[in-house]
Amino acid sequence: MTHFGRFVLSASLTVMVAGAGVAQTTSSASQVASEKTIQSWLVSGDPLREAWGAHDAMVAHDERLIPELLSLASQWQPLSRQVVDESHPEELSPRQKDQRDATAAVLDALIQMKGSVPADTLRNLAPDFGNDVAVLLSRMPSGEVEPLAFDLYHLPTPHTGGLQYVSAAILALHPVPGFAADMLANIDVKARVYAVLPGSGPFGGGTSGSCGLAPDGSRKGWPMTGQYALSRQESNGAILLVAGIDPVYATRQESMRYRGDDCGFSWGVGLGSGERLRLIAEMLGIAPETIPWKTDIQTSIEFQSIDQFDRDLLAFAAGEQHMYRSTVSALASRGLLTSAEAQAEILPKLMLRLEDMRGQGAAPIPEPENLPSRVEWTPSPF
Repeated sequence: MTHFGRFVLSASLTVMVAGAGVAQTTSSASQVASEKTIQSWLVSGDPLREAWGAHDAMVAHDERLIPELLSLASQWQPLSRQVVDESHPEELSPRQKDQRDATAAVLDALIQMKGSVPADTLRNLAPDFGNDVAVLLSRMPSGEVEPLAFDLYHLPTPHTGGLQYVSAAILALHPVPGFAADMLANIDVKARVYAVLPGSGPFGGGTSGSCGLAPDGSRKGWPMTGQYALSRQESNGAILLVAGIDPVYATRQESMRYRGDDCGFSWGVGLGSGERLRLIAEMLGIAPETIPWKTDIQTSIEFQSIDQFDRDLLAFAAGEQHMYRSTVSALASRGLLTSAEAQAEILPKLMLRLEDMRGQGAAPIPEPENLPSRVEWTPSPF
C-alpha cells in the first residue's frame, strides 16, 4: 500500500482526510511517508497530522526525526479540565482530546525510539501523561533522575498515582535529603477501635474494591499508538521500570485514543500508606515484616467507663507511637533522617475510628480529650 493510498491531502484544506487503508493497525517501513513529509506533519500544528507523523517516524525508526518529536513534546502545557456537571466533573474539549491523543503518539514514538526527554519537558507532561513519563523517567541516568523523581513524587493524584509510586521507588533505591522524612510523615495508620462489653471477643472486618477497565473506543482516521499500562506483574514483553522491593513493569497496548486515565492502566501501582512502609523497609535494608507496626490495624477495648476507656485508648496510641519512634531512630542511624528531622519526631498519623459494638441503648462514647500530636479521632469510615 502506498503513501497516497493511506492519505489524500488537499492543499486547500487544513484537515487530513483518511484514505482506505487508515484502519490498519500496523505498518511496515515501506508504507510510511517520506522523511520530508513526516517533518511537515510534525510542524503542521494539526493534531491528526502530528499523530500520523509521530506514528510514521516510529515505524521508520528514523532517529533524525527525534528533534522534531522532542520539540512537539516540549510544547505541551498541562490540560485545564472544565467542570460540566456533577456526572462529568472533569471534561475535556474535543480540541484538547485531539491534542492529547497526538501528544500520546509523540511520546510513544520517543519511548520506542529511546529518545532522551529533558527533565523540564517531563515535568510539564507529567500531570497528563503519568505512565508515559514513568517509562521515560526510569531511563534517566542515576544522578540526573533523583531531583526530577523527587519533584514528580509530590505530584497530586488521581491521574499520576502510578508515576508517583515509580518516582518513590526510584528514590528508595537512591534516597535524597528529605525523602525519608516526607515518606514517614505522609503515612496514615488506620486504626479501628472496637468498644466492646467486658468478656466480648475481638471484632474485625474489611472492605474491598474493584477497578473496571473502560472499553476502548475507535477514532476514524487516527493511527494506533502505544499506551503504557503499569503493573507489578511481569508478563511477556513487559518493560522493567524499577526494581527493588516491589518491581514495576510497563506493557504497551495499542489504541486510537489516549487511555492513561483508565484506572486499569496503573492497576495495583500506587503510593498508599502500605507501599510507603514497604519502601521505608527497603531503605532500611530489612524485610517489611520485621517492622513492628502496620498501617491498617484494629484493637478491641472493653468499655467499663468513659475514663477507663480513654486511658486504655491513650495507652494504645502511646504503644503505637513508641514503635514509630523506633523506626525514626533506625532511619536516623542510617543517615536517612537529619538530626533535626529525628528530633522533630516526624511520625505517621494515627487515625482512630471508633466502632461501638456494645449494642443498642449504650450511651455514645465522646471524642477523647488531649490526644497526642499526630493522633486523630475520625468519624468517617475508612
